[in-house]
Amino acid sequence: MKRLILLTIFLLPTVFPCLAFGQTDVSGNQSGTWTAGNSPYRVTGHVTVPSGQTLNIEPGVEINFQGHYKLNVLGDLQAIGTENAMIVFTTDTPATGWGGLRVDTNDIIRLEYCRIEHGFATGDYPDQHGGAMALLGSDATVENCIFADNEAHDNDGGMGGAIYAINTTATSFSNCIFIRNHCYGEGGAIKFTGDSNTQITDCQFIENNCNYGGGAVSLYGAAGTTMRGSTFVDNYTMFSSGGAIHTLGFSNVLYVVNCTITENSAVTGDGGAVYLAYADAYFVNTIIFDNPGMYSDDLFVGMASSAEVYYSNMPMPADATGHHNINADPQFVDSENHDLNLLETSPCIDSGVAYLVAGGETLVDLAPSEYSGAAPDIGAFENVSLVFGDGFEMGDTSIWSVTTPDP
Repeated sequence: MKRLILLTIFLLPTVFPCLAFGQTDVSGNQSGTWTAGNSPYRVTGHVTVPSGQTLNIEPGVEINFQGHYKLNVLGDLQAIGTENAMIVFTTDTPATGWGGLRVDTNDIIRLEYCRIEHGFATGDYPDQHGGAMALLGSDATVENCIFADNEAHDNDGGMGGAIYAINTTATSFSNCIFIRNHCYGEGGAIKFTGDSNTQITDCQFIENNCNYGGGAVSLYGAAGTTMRGSTFVDNYTMFSSGGAIHTLGFSNVLYVVNCTITENSAVTGDGGAVYLAYADAYFVNTIIFDNPGMYSDDLFVGMASSAEVYYSNMPMPADATGHHNINADPQFVDSENHDLNLLETSPCIDSGVAYLVAGGETLVDLAPSEYSGAAPDIGAFENVSLVFGDGFEMGDTSIWSVTTPDP
């Protein structure tokens, strides 16, 4: 069986990029191209990309916010970095942070190979939501990005530690890492409200937390959200339910396919991994294991909700239906160090399904060449070295080397 080599991210040194050739102060309306040759760009006041205009950001550019300033996107933003020259949104004063990307446009913005860190959402609605980025009825395509140490922690609110999205219809996150984000309210990493058809693919959610539901992701009235090939580990919610994933509101529809959800917790609530309220959820080829909650562990099926579970490894709630499931130790290689590969003796090996339709959707349709053995494995990892498309290889420490020191 092929295996994923996980990166031990917590012991890596703090390193500055050495790509800067110049320095440019910016504020006010901005469009055109921010170039590596003029980097770093020091943001000395609020920046706006006007409606009908485009701001392109080249690989290797650092955007350093000199105060709690926002980057308002009313037009188009195309921030396209590369694996070896990431674009960095940061600040030299993490304790104060910066105001995040505030996106309110008809264009679909694109972020690739960006590291967005130390955003701090505060103020009146919607500025108190989405520490790194708020998508205000606006869609985004986000690939190979890192969201680290962002926060939405206003005195009486703040949702979506990294991302707040409302009324989006075609937003996707693929091959992204969400780590150590926090919010006061719901959605330690991401809060979706009224969104539809969101795709979360091959992403990692690590050590995110919130107070009131969904230590990693919270959904409110979100239809057709698909989480595929993603991991949720060491996320928690303190005063509510859903240590990793939480739904509330009406008409949520959630598909969870080939995910691994472990060591999350609902400290004072239900569903250490997933809490469902007003939701129809479908789980296929997924591991949910060792996620404690105060009142119930792992998956909790709550008010006006249903769960169908197929070819998965998890404790089955009494109200869930499905078949071909197991409930056993998945035998991770080293879960304490976030190596969630499966040992050769794991009961999850060859226990998944290659084709399955549920909830009116084809959730799994794999050719034999796309998995090893007699059947796909249960969980997120089957390959020797998971390469996120043309993106991060999980053994590559270079993706963590661009950051700023603590003040």
